[in-house]
Amino acid sequence: MTKISRRGVLPATPQAKPSSPESNSGRRRPSISMKHALPPVLSVLVAVGLFAAPVSAAPASEVRSAKPFPKVLNLPNGFSPEGIAIDERVAFTGSLVDGSIQRINLKTGATEQFAPSPGPSRVAVGMHVDRFDRLWVAGGGKGFGRDLITSFRVYDTRSGALLADVPVPEAVFLNDVIVTRSAVWFTDSFGPNLVRVPIGANGKIGSPKKVALGGDWTGLSANGIVATPDGKRLIVAQQEATEGSGGALYVVPNDSAEVANARRITLHGHLDSLAAGADGLVLIGQTLYVVNSEGVAEIKLSRSLTAGRVLGTTEVPDAGWPTTAKPFGSRLYVVDGNFGENFSNIGNPNAVFKVVAIPLP
Repeated sequence: MTKISRRGVLPATPQAKPSSPESNSGRRRPSISMKHALPPVLSVLVAVGLFAAPVSAAPASEVRSAKPFPKVLNLPNGFSPEGIAIDERVAFTGSLVDGSIQRINLKTGATEQFAPSPGPSRVAVGMHVDRFDRLWVAGGGKGFGRDLITSFRVYDTRSGALLADVPVPEAVFLNDVIVTRSAVWFTDSFGPNLVRVPIGANGKIGSPKKVALGGDWTGLSANGIVATPDGKRLIVAQQEATEGSGGALYVVPNDSAEVANARRITLHGHLDSLAAGADGLVLIGQTLYVVNSEGVAEIKLSRSLTAGRVLGTTEVPDAGWPTTAKPFGSRLYVVDGNFGENFSNIGNPNAVFKVVAIPLP
């Protein structure tokens, strides 16, 4: 295994952004056909799924400015994206092939390399930008036929400098990531765990620690993750529930230490919208958007987060395999992972990839 060097703790007093709440023709339909259904274990890589930050609706000026922005943002052929993060009018997405990261101007659609490959056996999966202008990247790991290095990385969003490269040997496959004010949380798709990384008030990064998923949680395939606006609770997606009913959703306390008491959210309505699984998550108010290979499912959650009604699925035009999304203005920017049959497009230099903007359902 390639040895990973840790680039050290971040500067003691990074300058934080102003506080936040803790931060085309898509058409919703009530039911879906399961054209991309996967066996439970194989489906976990669909989980090579995001971090959707808890967000508030954008100001009206941003909503107006987003309308003329391009609806399709093309990426280099062969890139194989999976996760996405958005910081103001800039998006970041990483490669499942070599871990390099592209930066996209949402206004113009222009794409450029933000960070090169960090080396062999490295990939980029879920990502999120924190209030210190740092991009957190889940680095995947072992599983799915590839002996990757289980790690996470942190970059300066302004310069692209690699600030930290941290191995997490007690985890298996770091998939998605969410940043709260006190900690960063990663899902581990091939272990029934989360990984918590403390963050100091000045931005200092602590040591990662595995947190087992207990309570109602059974099985593997932890996937997307978001936090509530107050930062007190997390919502974690399970790509495939153990009873084989499709994707499932759980609420987890943000202050969990060794074992997290995960409580399953009782869902009603068009449950077939989750038949293809649950990958990336986006939480806006009491509305949870769940991305899977069929599109974006919309769920209205109860205030207690104990129940939710599935309203249906919005298709993503011309997308081969949606994986996750992030909101900006009046749109959701959805990554088309375009995995192909048996994931044959990952590493295919001729495969076409893109990010597709759809109106918020």
